[in-house]
Amino acid sequence: MSESKIFGIDLGTTNSCISVLDNKKPRVIPVDGSGVVPSVISVLGDEILVGRRAKNRAVAFPEQSVRSVKRKMGTDKAIVIGEKSYSPEGISAMILRFLCDEAARLEGHEVSRAVITVPAYFSDAQRKAAIEAGKLAGLSVERIINEPTAAALFYDHVNISSGDIGRSWKHALVYDLGGGTFDVSVLRMSEIIEVLASTGDTRLGGDDFDRCIVDHFLSVIRANGGPDISEFTPAIARLSAVAEQAKIDLSVRGTVTIEEANIPTPDGSGCTISTEVSRNEVEELSSHLLERTVDFVRKALDEAKLHASDIDKVLLVGGMTRMPVISQRLSDLFGDASMPAVDPDLSVAYGAAIQGGIINGENLEQILLDVTSHTLSLGAINPYTDALTCAPIIPRNTQIPATRARLFWTVADNQKHVELEIYQGESELPEENTLIGHTKLDLAKAEANSPVEVKYSYDLNGIIHLTAEHKGFSKKTEVYFDSRNPEEDRSQTLAEDLADELEMPRKSNEPINFVIHRARLLLDGMSEGPRKTAFAGLVERYESALLEDSDDVDGFEDDLLSAMDEL
Repeated sequence: MSESKIFGIDLGTTNSCISVLDNKKPRVIPVDGSGVVPSVISVLGDEILVGRRAKNRAVAFPEQSVRSVKRKMGTDKAIVIGEKSYSPEGISAMILRFLCDEAARLEGHEVSRAVITVPAYFSDAQRKAAIEAGKLAGLSVERIINEPTAAALFYDHVNISSGDIGRSWKHALVYDLGGGTFDVSVLRMSEIIEVLASTGDTRLGGDDFDRCIVDHFLSVIRANGGPDISEFTPAIARLSAVAEQAKIDLSVRGTVTIEEANIPTPDGSGCTISTEVSRNEVEELSSHLLERTVDFVRKALDEAKLHASDIDKVLLVGGMTRMPVISQRLSDLFGDASMPAVDPDLSVAYGAAIQGGIINGENLEQILLDVTSHTLSLGAINPYTDALTCAPIIPRNTQIPATRARLFWTVADNQKHVELEIYQGESELPEENTLIGHTKLDLAKAEANSPVEVKYSYDLNGIIHLTAEHKGFSKKTEVYFDSRNPEEDRSQTLAEDLADELEMPRKSNEPINFVIHRARLLLDGMSEGPRKTAFAGLVERYESALLEDSDDVDGFEDDLLSAMDEL
């Protein structure tokens, strides 16, 4: 196996796994014995445990352990373990490093390139956090791919392998309920896999179903005269482990008996729970969560402009879909639409490996078109109300990579500048959306109502950049932002990074060359072949002309810009 292989990594809330494509067939590498590795770390002295050992230890030492870190990705919340503080990306990097080191040991060579999956409804900040975690783990992250889309790639691959090149099913719905997140995507399946709509909730998953069972256990303990331990972390860690196992057992059994002694209490005396839980009880306790997922299913169908009867296949992804009530509820909704029997825990990782093969130029007869998860807007004055509103530029469910522009107009004569605020979300009210970043465009002297064009670009990883131009004048800005720190203007940092990458001398006030930066983003996303080779040649000629301060710079730049427009 060549070191140029791109590995697929499903970095999950509850479990993670790593996969690779061999002879056009994806396989999961059996890290931690089975390939499904608990996304848990635990600190034991100077040693950091990852995976199954960490999960086992976390029940007894929750304060020295971390699980479900994925829900904190994209935030600046510090995770304190003992006397040390970690970022969510740092914890995720430990999991990634463990996966890669173990895979390298088993495969016999270094793992350096990867496709990492994320929930379809992850925000820009969360996607950047996943990329950062990969970099901290020493990986070259070749692509971020949505989990439902990865699963659809795998199911489609199974169809092709079975000889169904014509894809007898036209529309598929991916229902992805994992340990911490929920996604639903509607896809058109043909020679090109086209995502029509995606929606979901990054804080809805198996952890929430477990919590319903834990709350039931707490009420049983109190009803039998026991203490209120709902805020005592060691007790909740113990009961959560019991609840998770009960939920798993109830997927194949009608009832389970719970007998747990010496559950930790704040006073050290311990308490006991002895009860029987039925599948029907758990289904009733968590019915509101299941119905929330069904609401998202209906929303995705509406946005795809389809009815339930239009869906030929319902693809189940995530361990939570093993709950019988989930498949029954979806059968009620979709009738004859079949649900293929493929391991829901591994399908995402398989799809990531397939995406890695596609990026590497392997002929897999599959082409994927994905969509944005959130609307990208600009804060603008509503001319009728004079109130600040969010004006959409790239609507959600737009195919990516995407570039969209919109004209705005100044409000005063000789206006000196305009503030540009980028928002992510579906509301017209800025305060109900997420502020991705802001910058300022200086204007030329002009009368009121002079046009300003604002352009957003969304790359294959779902990362954003902005261009704004005062039309008819030489006033223009092009800026990137770190969405995890919205107040920080990233243009200076990116300029320094780019200068280092090009080995170009750079003055402190010299602006970043965004033509090269955008060209490299496009180049990274292209499949190997003559088209990529030709485009790489244009980039190289332009960079060389810049380094040599050649008179041909403008001509090479025009050629490169024309090629980028065609892409």
